[in-house]
This record gives sequence, structure tokens and C-alpha cells, in this order.
Amino acid sequence: MLNPLNPFNRAFNIINYISGVKKIVNKSFTLQNTFFKTVLINCITYIRTSGLAIIFLLHTDSAMASVKTAISAYQNNDYQLATELLSKELYSTQNNEKVHHYLGRLAYFRGEFEQAEAYFDKAIELNDQNSKNFYWLAVTLSGQFDTVSIFSTFSLVDRFLSAANQAVVLAPNSLLAHEGLFKFYVSAPRILGGNIKLAQKQAKIIAKLDVAAGHYAWGRIHLKEDEFKQAEQQIRLALAIKPLRIKYNFGLGLLLSILDRDAEAIEVFAGISSLQAIDPFERINQWLSMDKIGKISATSGDNLALGVVAIKTYLTRNVVNPKLSKTSWAKSRLATIYQHQGKNRQAVQMLNDILTNNIDKKLKKHITKQLRKLKLVIADT
Repeated sequence: MLNPLNPFNRAFNIINYISGVKKIVNKSFTLQNTFFKTVLINCITYIRTSGLAIIFLLHTDSAMASVKTAISAYQNNDYQLATELLSKELYSTQNNEKVHHYLGRLAYFRGEFEQAEAYFDKAIELNDQNSKNFYWLAVTLSGQFDTVSIFSTFSLVDRFLSAANQAVVLAPNSLLAHEGLFKFYVSAPRILGGNIKLAQKQAKIIAKLDVAAGHYAWGRIHLKEDEFKQAEQQIRLALAIKPLRIKYNFGLGLLLSILDRDAEAIEVFAGISSLQAIDPFERINQWLSMDKIGKISATSGDNLALGVVAIKTYLTRNVVNPKLSKTSWAKSRLATIYQHQGKNRQAVQMLNDILTNNIDKKLKKHITKQLRKLKLVIADT
């Protein structure tokens, strides 16, 4: 039953009333009044048609506004609201490219890669000239690299490269598209298609499109080649141009942690939390920074208070990503920090809670050893 309070339903009721008037006019007027009858019916038809057109436009504007609101929510990291709005639109219409595209992004950040892939495939079916559809399909396929067998990975890589290259073909001046290919070539194992020469080729293109991005790309290449001094130099050149870019700060933090310059690394990672993320991937880098602080603090026994804050912040994350530590591992590091702080009973309680809810065999073995030592310490005290 139509809701009479809905403005669209009220409008349709009015149109139906006009249709009823038209039927009455048809029956009431005699043949002698044919001219007036025709004029009146034409006027009524015009009013009814115009009314339906206005309703259609209002409904279309409403749908567009809903999608815009969903995209805005997505950009502001309110993934729940974005998903709710877009799911409602998908229920109303199956042929909106943007709805499928952004539902794909949201599924990706929930770690639902196969679902995301299906959304992007549909977006491409609706518009195969949009580079971003192919770019995000490639991103989604790369997210599955660590979740499938080595044999399935080869197939995924082929599909990834097809999508990533098509993104570049459709938008040859897109920094995002070229960075997608570069990232694969510089980080993938050689057996899967990693290729330093192809990474260098992409780095040269990237440098022409964006100087800071070019420096950072060359920094990644030097890091891959274990040329740490040159890597740091290039990354710092990128930061000299764009000091607030999370991506470049995170890269520097990673390099410093690789070089065991933990104090410097923690300072960089801690600073990232106050920076503004310009895309969802930088938001992931912010979560990763909290994770890295927790790891360094738990391992070194330094910056313990900061480590506690970082891990507790990390546990509130709203995304799932293969790069991010699982919650159980993050909690185990928090327990280790408690142990460093002398809060042994609190550490034991947390570790027991993890064991109750955890199925990771490697972590279970690690925690069992840790609990044994902690119980001995508690018994001695």
C-alpha cells in the first residue's frame, strides 16, 4: 500500500485524480460539444504528462542526491552509511555504474574481495571506458594474491595485469593508473611478474606526471635493490615537496624501521595520525602506522605508553586489509607491552581471552609459551 505521507505518492494520487477527471469528461460531453471536449481533454492530458515528467525528474534528482550523499559518506570514512545508501539504490536500479563502483570499493575495504570483484565487473559492463573501474578491479584482484594458492595466483596476476594495463590505456595521464602498475612491478616476486626494469619505466612516466611521486617511486626502487641511502634520499626529496603526504611519510617510517632506527621510525609513524588522508589507501597507512608503533614498542620495550595508545586506536579500525595485522595478533602485542610495564596479571587475562577466541595455530603456540613464563613470574612474586 502506498504511504500517503510520501511526497511522491501524494503526487501520484493527484495524477490519478486528473486521469479520473479525464474519464468523466469523455463520458459527459455530447457530440455537439466535441470541440470543447477535445480541447479540455488535451489540456488534462498535458497537465498529467507534465506532472509525470516532474515526478520522474524529482525521483531522478532524489536518486542522484542519494548517491552523492553515499559517495560523500565514503570519502569521510563512514562506510556503514555509504553501504546502506548505495544498497538501497542498488535495490531500486541495477544499472547505475556509480552504485556498483562504490559498492565495490566498500566491499574491498571490508576484505570481501570476490564480492568487490563482482561489483567492478558489473561497473565495467555498464561503462568500459572508465579507467577507474579497471584500476579498482586491478586493486581488488591484487588483494587476493595472499589469500589463494600459488597456482590460482598466476591466474589472478594475468587478470590483474589486463585490468591495470587497460586502466592506463583509457587514462594515459592518470597518475593513479601508472602507480598501480608500478607498485606491482616493484613489489611482486619475479616469478609472478615483478620486474625492476618495468618498474623503472613506470617511475619515469610517474616523474613526468608528478615530481614528488617520481622521487617516491625511485625511492621504492632503491629500497627494492637494498640501496638504503639512495632510497632515503629520494623519499625525503618527495617529502620536501609534499611534507603532509601520508604515503611518503609512511614509506620513510618503513625504511627507518628496516634500518633499526626505531626511535626515528616511531616518531614518523606517530606523526602520521595527525595528517589528513587524501584517499582510502592513506587511511589504511594510518592504521598500519598504529600497528607498526605497537610492534616496535612490544619488541623493544620502549615507548610503552605510546604503544598502548597506538594498539588501542588500531583495534577501533573499520577496514579489513591483508596488510593489517589481525585483531588477535594486535592484542597479543598489547599483552606483551603490559608485561613490559609489569602488569603481569593484566597480560595473562588478555592472553587467556585471545586463546579462548583464537584459531591461529602459530599465535596459539606463541601465547602458550608466553603464558607459561608469565605464570612463573607471578608465582615467584
